[in-house]
Amino acid sequence: MFNFACFIAWLLLVFAVDAKSPSTSSLGPRGPPTVTIKNGTLSGIFNSPYDQEFFLGIPYAAPPVNDLRLRKPQPAQPWAGIRKSESYGARCLRNDIRLAGFSQNVTDPVSEDCLHINIIRPATQRSPLPVLVWIHGGAFQEGSASDGRTNGTFLVQTSVEMGTPIIFVSFNYRLGAFGFLGGLEIEAAGVSNIALYDQRQALHWIQENIGYFGGDASQVTIMGQSAGAMSVGFHLLAFGGRNDGLFNAAIAQSGGPYTVPVLSREISDREADFNMVLNKTGCSDSKDSLNCLRAAPAELLQQAGSLLTPSFVVDGGIITAPSEELLHSGRFAKVPLLIGSTRNEGTSLLQQILGTTGSFETEEHFKSFIKTSWIRGPINDTVTQHWAQLYAQEINTPSTAGLGTVKPNPGPKYGNYYGQATLWLGDMTFTAGRRFATQAWARENVPSYSFLFDGVPANMDPDTLGAAHFSDVAYTFRDTEGFGWEINPFPAEPTLKEKHVKLAELMSRMWISFATKRNPNFHNGQLRVTL
Repeated sequence: MFNFACFIAWLLLVFAVDAKSPSTSSLGPRGPPTVTIKNGTLSGIFNSPYDQEFFLGIPYAAPPVNDLRLRKPQPAQPWAGIRKSESYGARCLRNDIRLAGFSQNVTDPVSEDCLHINIIRPATQRSPLPVLVWIHGGAFQEGSASDGRTNGTFLVQTSVEMGTPIIFVSFNYRLGAFGFLGGLEIEAAGVSNIALYDQRQALHWIQENIGYFGGDASQVTIMGQSAGAMSVGFHLLAFGGRNDGLFNAAIAQSGGPYTVPVLSREISDREADFNMVLNKTGCSDSKDSLNCLRAAPAELLQQAGSLLTPSFVVDGGIITAPSEELLHSGRFAKVPLLIGSTRNEGTSLLQQILGTTGSFETEEHFKSFIKTSWIRGPINDTVTQHWAQLYAQEINTPSTAGLGTVKPNPGPKYGNYYGQATLWLGDMTFTAGRRFATQAWARENVPSYSFLFDGVPANMDPDTLGAAHFSDVAYTFRDTEGFGWEINPFPAEPTLKEKHVKLAELMSRMWISFATKRNPNFHNGQLRVTL
């Protein structure tokens, strides 16, 4: 059950179709479209049901294999003749994070040669169009640009219906140990934060080539969810907030520029992870560890990556300082920001670790969880007691940001303090950072818009998950038939489904309004505040 009023649909401004699948193999009578870019000519697909053209699996960097493994991305090489871009490239090597509501049984091909970019454009539009760039999530361990749940077809279709057509772009980046390995040797060699440099390379590729596809390189919005939203945040802060003109607006869903959760690991932890990877790949005795890792079987490096926490390092380049320092001092790209979170961000995250913590039966269990989960170092008993009291008040006297449909104690598996623990974890991981970011934007008089999503999809248990992490994605992508989902997030019951479809139509139009007008409230063709 969701409440339109509680979904802050008007988005606070902060200052001081039919059911046909978007198939990638539907050639219309006009034949495949072609585009010539700097590296060569591409042949794509005309999708007749949606009157769109797809160009898929385009290399935006050289394959990061052999000696290019564990190095920053290099430019893609040109090709002769016509290169077919009719299907998505392989996913990057990945590890399943087993997150409720997100992880699915994926059988798509995987490869180290995965740095590909995809473009979906209206078939009949040729004037320069705004560009919406999707950076996928997945805890920096899984996910891909070919995930059917984030196919941009429906967003492009909606943009055309609104009279403000866009071009949708998505890309892969290296995951796990291939993209986020840390440690003294990695950092001394200048090859930390590799995946962020992959993303940066993709953004440069867009600037150089999107004009050939009819896109406007001066109107690029970057958009991501979870790890993708954190990536958006890193690019807002990149090189000390230097604006390289790669984008001029940003959307962050469940994440953003406050990146403390992934930037707080000590060098001792990063070094321990690096040594573990060396042991798992048989490189611990090598005189040149990096060269050994570059020659190791990819499967061994992938498996080792499943045991480590992705590392982000202040490298003096793409990351120049901790995010709170950069935000406090106004060192970020001054572009409009649309940022938000779901009501129950912490539920699925907490369920990931219930097997190791046990149920949250007592207040002591809850306070112990706070101490072990707090990412900023030791925390004293006075603070944990104060937080326990505050979250108890939230359970006893719920606010508009409370649990919603989630029960404080859904049963013995979860415990009496389950609800409080989920709220605290969601606040620490996402909600507090969202507020911190909008405050920073306000201090610099840069427009920011904030949202809270509280819709409970049909694929989420309302008692234990609610409006969980990733719940908003089907709505922002207007995937009302559940294409790509193992369980359709939209209800089957017609009356209830209609309400969810209306919410998806509203959100997708708002996101397009932001991408084209830099304000989400032009979603009805004119400035409109929806309550």
